[in-house]
Amino acid sequence: MDLIFIEGIAAVVSGLIVFVGSVWLLLTVIMGARLGYFVTASVTLGFIFIMTLVWSYGDPLGPVGQLPEWHGVDLKGNSSQLEFGPAAQYPEDPWEVPDEDDQEALTKAAELESAAIDYLAEAIKEKNGGEFLAEADATVTSDSGRLYSEGEDEYGALTLEASTSAIEKANEADPDQSFTPKDATMVVVMKYDPGNPLGKARLIAGGTFIVFALHLFGLSKAERKVKRETEVEEGAR
Repeated sequence: MDLIFIEGIAAVVSGLIVFVGSVWLLLTVIMGARLGYFVTASVTLGFIFIMTLVWSYGDPLGPVGQLPEWHGVDLKGNSSQLEFGPAAQYPEDPWEVPDEDDQEALTKAAELESAAIDYLAEAIKEKNGGEFLAEADATVTSDSGRLYSEGEDEYGALTLEASTSAIEKANEADPDQSFTPKDATMVVVMKYDPGNPLGKARLIAGGTFIVFALHLFGLSKAERKVKRETEVEEGAR
């Protein structure tokens, strides 16, 4: 187990014992152990529930669920060879150049580039990398990225070419050849998975709400019991 993870767990547990535990001990002296527990737990859970509501909307701020990612569909030396119908038209319509005014589209295009290199690395391991023998031999062709939507599904495509280092190595091995990026290309098509970044926070929010509601119910019962006992003691006097 990672040392940093263990230290994090220890810090959280220590914080709960010191801050929450000290409040519970103080309330126990005043209210009794049962009622003191329910008051402390209800306040703590209420605070956590509010935090989970903040985490559950907008940009992920707390626990993050599945992040958006690109999944490989196919890669070949030529777009017409790809096992994806619309790929035959790449890079023309219906494939679109990412709008420079659309930050979301630009982010997807940037993530597509790094994901395509990773996808090539997996293909090379399976002996399907074409003329590329290592992921370092490939680089994304400038302005080759395109996006395409089919219903609710989103796809991306781009072209990989030989990197400068791959060209230099090839020319060093055979100075007489004139190796150009066009001598080794690969068209990659990938499918976009939006993921569920807020899913974990919302799951925690749901679980916290249930526990919080149960403690509120317990707090109500404990309070009524204390009132009855107090009334009996006063009546006995």
